[in-house]
Amino acid sequence: MFSLYGPFRKHWFRMYMTTYKQVQRAIGKQKTWFFCLILVVLLACGCEHHPEEADVDRVSIAFQKWVGYGPLYLAQEKGFFKEEGLELVFVDEQLDSARRDAFKQGILDCEAGTIDLLVSKRAEDTPIVAVLEIDHSVGSDGIVATEDIKTVEDLIGKKVAFTRDDVGETFISYLFFKKGLSLDDITIVHRKPDDAWLAFLEGQVDAAVTWEPWLSKAAQRPGGHILISTKDEPEIIIDTLNVRQDIVKNNPQLVKGLMRGWFKAVAYCKEHPVEASEIIAKHYDVTPGEYREQIKGLRWDSYQDQIVEEEADEWLTAFNIISEIKFANGRIPGKPNAAKAIDRTLLEGLYENSQ
Repeated sequence: MFSLYGPFRKHWFRMYMTTYKQVQRAIGKQKTWFFCLILVVLLACGCEHHPEEADVDRVSIAFQKWVGYGPLYLAQEKGFFKEEGLELVFVDEQLDSARRDAFKQGILDCEAGTIDLLVSKRAEDTPIVAVLEIDHSVGSDGIVATEDIKTVEDLIGKKVAFTRDDVGETFISYLFFKKGLSLDDITIVHRKPDDAWLAFLEGQVDAAVTWEPWLSKAAQRPGGHILISTKDEPEIIIDTLNVRQDIVKNNPQLVKGLMRGWFKAVAYCKEHPVEASEIIAKHYDVTPGEYREQIKGLRWDSYQDQIVEEEADEWLTAFNIISEIKFANGRIPGKPNAAKAIDRTLLEGLYENSQ
């Protein structure tokens, strides 16, 4: 898609070499995946710059393949971000550690991610804050299992696929924590976030923790079923928009434009569900009808719904519960401060002084 050739070749080559040397000094040669992420972001943000778009701010955003992020694609294609003077550069990066390091180096601008990923990054002093809720899972995350597994307790002694330090681990850890169980009593089969469902579908494991669109696909295994989902446990999986703190501080109007573009897209999805699904579904390799079915297990809150005090309490509660569990399980070095990780100031004043 992007080329190093043409009038920008020498400029970008010098930039890449400078960046490469900085990365080597900062994190060492072994993390080649991080350098690749940097190249992707730099290429996307720079090589297709056109003079007529000089007034458009390019904003890089990373996220996994989750149906709740669909309005981001819609907002881009319908021009909602462009109306705010923005163009989003989508970065498909599954590894949370890669995004963490990119944030620390000032390479990545923002991400869409679950609160547990925010907890992990803040525990590692990653300079990002959550500024709005993207969605709340109420059925679209869950555990698929074989027919002989009928309760959470039945998972003991079984092989379960999920990604360590990701939302899959968070969900099953939360369920085990509530029941006084330990992850040490299952065989954890580590898979990348987008691959855990395949391990179950192909019969490699007894259960898997995953999300839509994979949850429905995995349940198609003969004898497979959804053991439990966020329909049963809706309080823990919340996705937020996380932005680098320096951007929030130094360019609040950019962040507000991003947020307004999001809310325009959410409103459009609710008012024109069929047309919206036709635009979004192609990004998930599903039909529009399948997409509409898969998002029944999540909630997109409007601006008015998000500014109520109860919403803020939900974020803080989920953040603190996850921090407690991750720390108890030895997955983070310390419990981060929720008040410093969540900044609702721009959200609460989003439409002040806007045209």
